[in-house]
Amino acid sequence: MTPLLRTIIGEIGLSAVIAAASVIGLPKLVDPTAAANYPLAIAIFVLCSLSFAGYEFFTRQT
Repeated sequence: MTPLLRTIIGEIGLSAVIAAASVIGLPKLVDPTAAANYPLAIAIFVLCSLSFAGYEFFTRQT
């Protein structure tokens, strides 16, 4: 596994944590009866993953 691929996989994991915490975890922490917005969590996960991976591709040194 190349260092770039290892970094991108780590950032995808970070994206999952960010999406789960911001969209599902924080509202449940404030109000336990709040509904979880799973489509929004999936959208945030995809956008974070793409932005992190895009950043790595555009800034990597050859």
